[in-house]
Amino acid sequence: MFNLRGIVGLIAVFALVFCLNPLAAQELNTNFAHSLGVGSSASSYEHRIDLPENWAAEGKFFIGRSLSLDGKLVIEREELTKTYYYVKVRLPKATLWFAKGTIDITLKAGAAQASIPVLDAPVNLKVAGESYPSFGWSGNGAYSAISLLDRNSGSTLWERVILNDQNCVMDEGSVKVGGKYTWAVKQTDETGRYSSETQAQFRVGTKQERCRHCFGNGYITCKSCNGSGHIVSNGPNNTPVYKVCYTCNGTGRERCQFCNGQGHVTVPAIIPE
Repeated sequence: MFNLRGIVGLIAVFALVFCLNPLAAQELNTNFAHSLGVGSSASSYEHRIDLPENWAAEGKFFIGRSLSLDGKLVIEREELTKTYYYVKVRLPKATLWFAKGTIDITLKAGAAQASIPVLDAPVNLKVAGESYPSFGWSGNGAYSAISLLDRNSGSTLWERVILNDQNCVMDEGSVKVGGKYTWAVKQTDETGRYSSETQAQFRVGTKQERCRHCFGNGYITCKSCNGSGHIVSNGPNNTPVYKVCYTCNGTGRERCQFCNGQGHVTVPAIIPE
């Protein structure tokens, strides 16, 4: 038979020891909320959370973190060290309505581990699309940091930290025809220690695509005569008078303005290198 009183006592002793242990893990939860008014430009915000002094005095360090996002807020970059956590977040431009979002951060502190394994670098990098690249990769990390570099200027065009996914689309800015780019991805788990980067390159050329407005025909139904080729007006005694449509010259169709009657258009094309 189990000794219930003994078990309760053992649990109490364990809890007391845990509370008295200065190196027991603790968590610090913080959240930040941001918003933009209608018509406001995109904006970035930086936050830093330092290790509490009393935790440092007990010999504790930051050993992990978890993140969650709500609304339109995205993460541009982050860094976790033993003594502080830094994160840069961004709200996109508020065009038709308010833009708002929050980030919830939970930091775990405890005794510094002698050896923390780092995940392998991501593999199977893929990129596709037109003006807005779509990126994909394979890996085991719950957090992936993506960066896009313009090889012509050497500047970083775009950065994102992706949560629980291995695909993303460039959601701000665009790439240009003739441009040459390098994109890189690295991954991590809750420890916040990122793997080495895996890089890939692509350039932006052009391709011919069937016009979506005229379905490749080069023409559309005449808007003036609705495709009939003639215009009807009232004559004497309300008798109908038919006249050749001045817009389409009686053909019932007019040239597509989007493809200039060619039936196809030239669009950007991302070409992996």
